[in-house]
Amino acid sequence: MALSENRIIFGIHSITPYQRADRMPYGVMKVIGGGTLSLSAEFEDLFGGSNKFAWASEAKTISSEFTASVKALPDFLFEVFLGASVATTSTANGSVTEALTNAKGTSVLSATTGIATATVKSGSEDDVKDGIYVVKAASTTTVDVYILSDIQFTRGTDISYENDALKVTSSALTITTSTAVTIPNTGIELTGGSGTIGMTADDTAYFKVSSNHEGVSTITIGESTATFPEHGQACYAAKRSNGDLFEIDILKAVGSGFPIGLEETVFSIPELTTKLLYDSVANAVAKIRATKAA
Repeated sequence: MALSENRIIFGIHSITPYQRADRMPYGVMKVIGGGTLSLSAEFEDLFGGSNKFAWASEAKTISSEFTASVKALPDFLFEVFLGASVATTSTANGSVTEALTNAKGTSVLSATTGIATATVKSGSEDDVKDGIYVVKAASTTTVDVYILSDIQFTRGTDISYENDALKVTSSALTITTSTAVTIPNTGIELTGGSGTIGMTADDTAYFKVSSNHEGVSTITIGESTATFPEHGQACYAAKRSNGDLFEIDILKAVGSGFPIGLEETVFSIPELTTKLLYDSVANAVAKIRATKAA
């Protein structure tokens, strides 16, 4: 009888985290750099007398981890591995994705005596520039506007900073009762409150803007109610040229966070670490299925 063909694993195809309660997937990760299942035991050695080698050794506990490098960051990755909550804004031709909010003081955002809303100006969507906008009261009725990045300043009509404080308005904008005033060349307008305008100088408010998009995800990390959900993972090696398949089904696991690298001219490739836990129902931590092609 001839020897059986060797089992050989090549590459990685996908990782799919799933919910343990109903096996429904969170989503699939396919832009990945690799994954490793590591099962390492801690041993208790018995020494005695003058012998320099152990007389006996017994495995105590086994550390079980699955590590993977991922090259794309879908929303569910933040939910599963960082306990984050994700809110998604639907497709829009430019939108204020986080409404005007008071930062210093309470006078800038006011439905009556300050600015009631910050919105995209109809017909000026092509000038909308992504960023975080800060509105600062220059007097009781005027404001200056600052943007915290110039990443989209060449979209539509170009704008530039007026000074090192990142101000984009050459002169203060006057806020008038129930009237909209445009932040020049940004496609954004500020509408005054319904009463007599009376802001406090140096008070500030901010809002966030996105240009034409097919959805914006707002990912909130570190909430007091955040949890790292126990989940399963279906991990697949690449399909071999002979048709062989190799699958690792991690039955119960918990993620442990990941770094987000922002380096010069380099793609961000976070390293994920998953701790495998004992599943008492399945009486296992993982199951491997190796399929030999016919």
